[in-house]
Amino acid sequence: MTADYLFKMIVVGDGAVGKTTLTQKLITGKFQTKYKMTLGVDLSVKFLKIKQTTVKLQIWDTGGQERFQYVSPIYYRGALGALCCYDITKRASFENVPKWIRNVENYCGNIPKILVATKQDLEEFRVVTEEEGRNFAMERDLYFFETSSKSGFNLKKPFFALTKQIINNVIPAKPI
Repeated sequence: MTADYLFKMIVVGDGAVGKTTLTQKLITGKFQTKYKMTLGVDLSVKFLKIKQTTVKLQIWDTGGQERFQYVSPIYYRGALGALCCYDITKRASFENVPKWIRNVENYCGNIPKILVATKQDLEEFRVVTEEEGRNFAMERDLYFFETSSKSGFNLKKPFFALTKQIINNVIPAKPI
């Protein structure tokens, strides 16, 4: 398949928040039931069609563990957008979002970022309210989505929204 654009997108956040599951569900349509820690980075490719534009996304799913942070500048380099993820059942992952946003800005500059709350299907274990996520995003002028890789709820929306933002940054005279 040919594409009009090739965009590098990074997915960041603490370890075990669901970054890999989110990405793999988008790519394969399958939900991973077993946790497998990302060692450094996983690279996936997805073609998205937005109106008359075909985009080839390189999705760089970064390892969230502290021991992988020293290689972050390499993985972040050239990214045009970022999904910043946290797990609604882990308050610390939400509290660490500002650190992830700073990392993205330090290594990539002022690229589009979207706040993604994962594991929306685990409502009974929720410790971060949807309102907290929305308020955090509004204060920083970010789009916000709650998602569930298990049920597929809102799964594609963050990827499409971020791709549209990137297109509008690349071709400002032709918003999509």
